[in-house]
Amino acid sequence: MRYLFIFIFTLSLFLKVNLVYSQNQSESLNFYYENAQKAMNSGDYEEANIQFRKILKLGVKLPSEMPYLFAKTLYEVGQYQNSQSFLEKYFEIMGKAGTYYENAEQLKELLKLQLNKSLSCQYCDLSGYRLEECSTCNGEKQLLKKCDYCAAKGKVGCTACSGDGVLIQLGAMGNRSYKTCYQCKGKGINICPVCEGEKELYTYCPNCLGSGHTSTSILCNHTEVN
Repeated sequence: MRYLFIFIFTLSLFLKVNLVYSQNQSESLNFYYENAQKAMNSGDYEEANIQFRKILKLGVKLPSEMPYLFAKTLYEVGQYQNSQSFLEKYFEIMGKAGTYYENAEQLKELLKLQLNKSLSCQYCDLSGYRLEECSTCNGEKQLLKKCDYCAAKGKVGCTACSGDGVLIQLGAMGNRSYKTCYQCKGKGINICPVCEGEKELYTYCPNCLGSGHTSTSILCNHTEVN
C-alpha cells in the first residue's frame, strides 16, 4: 500500500509539472506570435524575425498560418532562400485553404524575381548578400601549406619494404632470400606522392572553400557599386 501511494503521488506530480510546462509553452507561443505580428504591422521586420525565431526554439507545433508570416518576414529582411522554404511549407500545409493564400502566391512571384537576380549576379551569393574578397587567401582561392603527409620533408618511408630497402621472401623449405626492394631501389625511402618532393603544396582555402570570396551581411543591389 505504501509503494502504491508513492507511485500515485509521483505520477500526479509528474502530470502536474507537465501540465504547467505545457501551459507555459503555450503562453510563450502566444506572446511571441502576437509580438511578431505587431512588429510586422509596424514594418519592423527585424524584430518580427527575432520573435518568430523564439517560437521555433520552443519546439512546439507552429500556428498553421505562421509559415507564411515568417516567409514574408524573411523576404523583407533579405533571406530569400529561407523565405522560399517556409513559403513552400505553407502551401504544403494549407494549400488554397490558407487565409494568406493570395498573398502567398504574390510572395512566390516576388521570390522568383529576387532568386533569379541572385543566381545571375556576380556580386552576391544565392541568398542575395554581397560578396567580398576572402581575407584568408586574398581572393587567390588556394593556400600554400606544408605537406602533412611527409611532414614537409619531401620524402617518406617506403611502404613496400617498410624502409628496410630489402624484401624478405620465404622459400618452400623455410629458407630466406633477400631481394632489393623494387619500389625504393634499396634506399628505404621514396619521394612523397602527395607533394612530389616539394615539401609544400597548394590546397583549397578552407575559409572560402576555393571560391575566392565570402558572404557579408549586406544585401546586394546587383550592381558593381552597392
